[in-house]
Amino acid sequence: MPTEPRNFTFVVPGWKDPRVMNSAAVTLWVILGQTVYFFNRDPVDLIAAIGTAGVLDFLLILIMFRQIVLPLSAYLTGISIVILVESNDWRVYVVASVWGVLSKYLIRDGKRHFFNPSNFAIVMILLFSHGAASVAPGSQWGADYRIAFVIMCLGLLMMYRINRLDLAFSWLGGFAFMGLLRMALGQGGLVFALGPMTGAEFALFTFVMMPDPKTSPPTRRGRIAWGLSIAIVDGLLRYMEIRYSMFYALFMHTAILPMMRWAAARAGVEEADPWRLLQWSLGRKAATPVKPAPAPIPADG
Repeated sequence: MPTEPRNFTFVVPGWKDPRVMNSAAVTLWVILGQTVYFFNRDPVDLIAAIGTAGVLDFLLILIMFRQIVLPLSAYLTGISIVILVESNDWRVYVVASVWGVLSKYLIRDGKRHFFNPSNFAIVMILLFSHGAASVAPGSQWGADYRIAFVIMCLGLLMMYRINRLDLAFSWLGGFAFMGLLRMALGQGGLVFALGPMTGAEFALFTFVMMPDPKTSPPTRRGRIAWGLSIAIVDGLLRYMEIRYSMFYALFMHTAILPMMRWAAARAGVEEADPWRLLQWSLGRKAATPVKPAPAPIPADG
């Protein structure tokens, strides 16, 4: 007997969803960069990255899960790409956004993806763009320590809301330690070692990309080890004078995330989904807040 087709479901993030705050903060970041500081992205680049990520993610979720979703996760992916990738060719932003979004659907550990989409896209662009793109310099907004302090405070507040303060502090402490160690070994002075911490590149990596709840360990002990390990690998790569070391370090770690999830599951650990969603089954009367979403929405930052 044929079954009745499942209704479409309309899904939007609730106000307590941490992606709302993240999106607002990053959007303000871009506006200030375009109007006040030195963030010189062409509007075409912004539209290419954000539009491609949003439309592709919307269509894939609609087709695969029969859900009409506000693509907030894809917005974060697209805007992160346009902030961090520097290129004179708008097509680079389109390709990077496609790679980032598709990584959530094509590279999965059972029901979940494990590569951070924006990190995956940036690493792919660095490896395969043949010099057509690079990572924007961390000083693109002047490297003003006052701006860095404000961003640091706001970023730590966001980490508190998504239960990732342990990861942020372990990464920041590990980065500072490795920077001082490199300085002691004769690789530059204090500004060279710790100066990157004042840049836009470092802040976005620290507070948006690395702590993504969908692509970081589910346990407190795992997150602390994760942050320290990324800092150590990053420090070693920097000592070897390998550019874009943060992104490569995170990429290598997310590649082994399925094994960490397996170990956590064997220990009986299952972390609650931090996304706060509202959903309507079309044709029904009321909206019901849910946490987490019952359908496998591949949301991330």
